[in-house]
Amino acid sequence: MIARLTVVAALCVVLAGCGGLSHAGYVSRADAICSAYTAAAKPLPKPKAYTQVLVFVDKDLPLYQAALTKLEALKPPSQDRADAETWLAQDRRVAAALRALGEGALRHNYPAVTTAIQTLLSAGIASSQAADALGLQVCGR
Repeated sequence: MIARLTVVAALCVVLAGCGGLSHAGYVSRADAICSAYTAAAKPLPKPKAYTQVLVFVDKDLPLYQAALTKLEALKPPSQDRADAETWLAQDRRVAAALRALGEGALRHNYPAVTTAIQTLLSAGIASSQAADALGLQVCGR
């Protein structure tokens, strides 16, 4: 019985934690999720009206939130957990800024829109840096 448990334990180590992802596996899956998001999303245009901002947010926010949910469901290997959480925290800031951008545009509140865009840019840069630290090739671009 002990020998059998030892074999199972050894297999778990080889398989990166019994179903967990290796670093390369985590990077590959995360980048695949980001690729799918990038293919579906459009960049923020230079809007001339609040309605253009609303159209952008209404289309992009559900796509971004769905990708973020999938990324949060991935279980990074233990050595990547802290970096992954830092990265995902910045992506949550991006999602919150997108929501704030839509709310500001809905209210025709220029200061709120401006603040949301500044937060969006700041969180985007921080997300990109954190993605680079994890070795992601697509996420954060």
